[in-house]
Amino acid sequence: MRSLKLLSSFMRKERNAVNLFRNLINRNYCVAAANTLSWEHAKPLKSIPRVGAYDFMIGSLPGGKFRNKDIDDVVRLLHEEKGDIFIWKGILGQSDMIFTQTPADFENVFRHDGIWPQRNFLETAVYHRKKHREDFFGGNGGLFANDGKDWGDLRSLINPILVHPKNIKIYLSSLSKINQEFIDRIRKIRNSETLEVPADFSNEIKRWTLESIGMVALDKQLGLINGHNPEAIAFFNSIERYFILVLDLEFKPSLWRYVPNKKFNEAMQILDNIITFTTKYVDEAIERFEKSPTDKPEIEKSVLEKLLKIDKKIATITAMEMFIGGVDTTSSTLQGVLLCLAKNPEKQKKLREEILSILPEKNSELTVENMKNLPYLRACIKESLRLHPLTFANLRQSSVDLVLSGYQVPKGSNINMVSLNLLRDANYYSQPNEFIPERWLRNENKDNTCPHNSATKSNNPFIYLPFGFGPRSCIGRRVAEMELEIAIARLVRNFGIEFNYSTEKPFKCLQVYVPAIPMKFKFTDLEY
Repeated sequence: MRSLKLLSSFMRKERNAVNLFRNLINRNYCVAAANTLSWEHAKPLKSIPRVGAYDFMIGSLPGGKFRNKDIDDVVRLLHEEKGDIFIWKGILGQSDMIFTQTPADFENVFRHDGIWPQRNFLETAVYHRKKHREDFFGGNGGLFANDGKDWGDLRSLINPILVHPKNIKIYLSSLSKINQEFIDRIRKIRNSETLEVPADFSNEIKRWTLESIGMVALDKQLGLINGHNPEAIAFFNSIERYFILVLDLEFKPSLWRYVPNKKFNEAMQILDNIITFTTKYVDEAIERFEKSPTDKPEIEKSVLEKLLKIDKKIATITAMEMFIGGVDTTSSTLQGVLLCLAKNPEKQKKLREEILSILPEKNSELTVENMKNLPYLRACIKESLRLHPLTFANLRQSSVDLVLSGYQVPKGSNINMVSLNLLRDANYYSQPNEFIPERWLRNENKDNTCPHNSATKSNNPFIYLPFGFGPRSCIGRRVAEMELEIAIARLVRNFGIEFNYSTEKPFKCLQVYVPAIPMKFKFTDLEY
């Protein structure tokens, strides 16, 4: 009888696999045919379905179909109406934007990136660096504002420092200490009866994130977790405010490109404050280094020491970019993982078993060696980023003429590659709405007697790119991964984690996703 059940299960899996493969073949055949067209045989750009900026403005008025919708929901609605590719016409100085949700288009764009990929991103930050505060930046716009060879040269200087694993691993001990403070903070702020943290717990997580980034970028703890540094607290509040302003200034019609308005001036002030804050702590670090020089070998020196050796301005700008690019992204990722684990207790249990193997006691130390043995933890992070991505699209400015979905797209076009719908598409991921970290494990680590463990991930590498792709991929990826792995390991080792509320739409989209609901997690101390 058991043999018959196993045979039936096997045949069911085979049928599902065949159907999934057939769907992919049919879908990708049509897409591939469209993208193998020569430029001469492709349809002209003007034939792409389009959305007029005034249509968007009217739709945003009371009663309009876009009213009170997040930008990702607007894009999703437009794809439903216009198809897999459309143009969003710019207005009041905005550039036209092409939106595509076809994986073959993604590959075509990325394969033609060139050595210096370009993207039209954070226009207000670019304006601030190139015009508003040219006196400070002096032509060095950093990775945010530089392009072409200037960007490539700067990235080549910084890459060996921020991307090399050995340079990040020196922070393991200090980041573990910060995480222990965070664990103690949770015990202090949670309700003694319900064991739930307050509704503003997202801010506590942001403090942890900023404290962790500060350790890497400024070689210093800022005193944020226990609220001892009002200046740093005001600083981290202003970063989220900046992204709220960016949504209004850069996505919605705005006159700031012609006449500065109140929101634009506020954004410039926030960016000015970031310069002041970062410069102060870089200067303090320089004074510290000069007073207490060390004979540490180069590999053991901090990221800031290595960057200062190149140039003080580069070190300061890089620290600023780590704060702007790293706070909301890392804190949102951590909250996404915690939600997934809280709503899937069997997965949380499995993860805890893995963590117990390297942390038998709550105060056991994390080391470079034992952190190599956490494949399920990394699979949980990957699966969470699939269900709760950081952004809804990857951006590029085409470096050559391209044919996308059968249409001519000329060089210099702004292209948004929208993966949001694809990450939960059954054509690419079996059981797409379920949290199944096993899909990311290597085959030899899977237990195929469990139906969930046969869940598949997409065989298209261009759909799931949480850290971007190619030379322009996230330069802070190593730092973010270490922060997340330490935090999740410590939290799961210390607490049973629950979330007893709806997770219908837990995040809202600014430039990146941020929490849209109170993150009132319940943290129950483990007895072992």
